[in-house]
Amino acid sequence: MMLDGKVAIVTGGGRGIGRSVALLLAAEGAEVIIIARTRAELVKTTNNIRKSGRDVLAKKCDVRKVADIRKAVSLTIRRYGRIDILVNNAGVVYSGPLHRMKEREIDEQIDTNLRGLLHFSRIVLLHMTKRKNGVIVNVSSGAGHYAFENLAAYCATKFGVLAVTAAVAREVSHFGVKVFAVCPGAVATKMQEGILGRKVYGVAKHVMIKPEKIAGKVLDLIKGTERISSGGCVNVYF
Repeated sequence: MMLDGKVAIVTGGGRGIGRSVALLLAAEGAEVIIIARTRAELVKTTNNIRKSGRDVLAKKCDVRKVADIRKAVSLTIRRYGRIDILVNNAGVVYSGPLHRMKEREIDEQIDTNLRGLLHFSRIVLLHMTKRKNGVIVNVSSGAGHYAFENLAAYCATKFGVLAVTAAVAREVSHFGVKVFAVCPGAVATKMQEGILGRKVYGVAKHVMIKPEKIAGKVLDLIKGTERISSGGCVNVYF
């Protein structure tokens, strides 16, 4: 298997894109550590992976809390001795005009989508740069390229993810570490249901991108079969 022996952390691995990524990496032979805030979602993803005959390590972790990130990374190092792959997928979204957005909603998006990604990358890179090897894939969004009304804070975080990807790729290139981003369009996930509402989502989800397709692009970036330079982004809009 292509990733046999590799160790991969997937944040937001309890559902949606993160779950699909975790399942695919495990199927490719990686030792997968799934990170999520919700224990029930961790259990579901863990059971799905174990049904395929692969083991998995699950850790309840809030990426908004640096102490949680440190614990998750330390657990991974103690268990496997290395980290080869980090997929920064954890994310939240609240929609509505900025002037009607609650302070809590703005802060949660920034702290989860951008600040959490920065700190998780920072702490993992301490290990990757020592080993002079590793791949980080950041899940941005079409909203990282285009400003959508009623998604000001979310767009700000996803634009930021692309900036982080490009900047960090330059910082770590001489350590043999690569950093990429993937920008999905509308994906059939619970997050999209939250944006559109249950009724509209129920009608539209059949024509949306499947999470498995995004997982496939993440795998291509990790394996190097997606021919883009470190720091670049792959757009997946259909």
